[in-house]
Amino acid sequence: MPAPPLLNVRNLGLKKDQRWLFRNLEFSIPREAFIAITGPSGVGKTSLLSLLAQSQAPTEGSLSLPSLRKTQVGVIYQDLQLTNGASVWTNALSGSLGRHGELATLFGFPREEKDKCHHLLKRFGLGEKTTQWASTLSRGERQRLAICRALLSAPTLLLADEPVASLDASWAQKTLAFLKQVQVEKGGSIVCSLHDMNQVQEFADLVIRAHSQDPNSWEISQL
Repeated sequence: MPAPPLLNVRNLGLKKDQRWLFRNLEFSIPREAFIAITGPSGVGKTSLLSLLAQSQAPTEGSLSLPSLRKTQVGVIYQDLQLTNGASVWTNALSGSLGRHGELATLFGFPREEKDKCHHLLKRFGLGEKTTQWASTLSRGERQRLAICRALLSAPTLLLADEPVASLDASWAQKTLAFLKQVQVEKGGSIVCSLHDMNQVQEFADLVIRAHSQDPNSWEISQL
């Protein structure tokens, strides 16, 4: 019997400033999938990810997580949401707080979490920058740090808003490949907004394309 989808979207619609960004959107997110959201700026890609993360409510329709808890959903934000006055190490390790809580980490994080954090920071080229404040990093380094933090939350469903926009071609390729590998190996999935159609073609299993004029014309296709 096939596993239930991680998330179901039914008749979803969102209206902002008296304008519909999208309407009648329906799809399901299966396990072990890379789903790309594409389309021009301003059509609602970030807003759709916010709805999937349940950080805002839709104007109409619904979404459900039949086999997930909300704590199993992780987000890589477009604006990164790092703590500038904290170290690289602290920013990254804070990703695991949702699984342990502040009280459990009052006297320090478990060794296993620290080992994971060290491994990820090294993999993303930040292993020698653990004591630096986040504010001192380049934009690309900050983006890689935000990715490390999200992965340390160990999400089953990872929502990523243009996670490689500030990375060069080499880092972008390695990062998307790694994110897909990590999520598929654990039986999870990733939903990722992307502008580069070459990246979409290479990594996506399912594509959700937005139309710049018609909020009802989101196209969903398999690759």
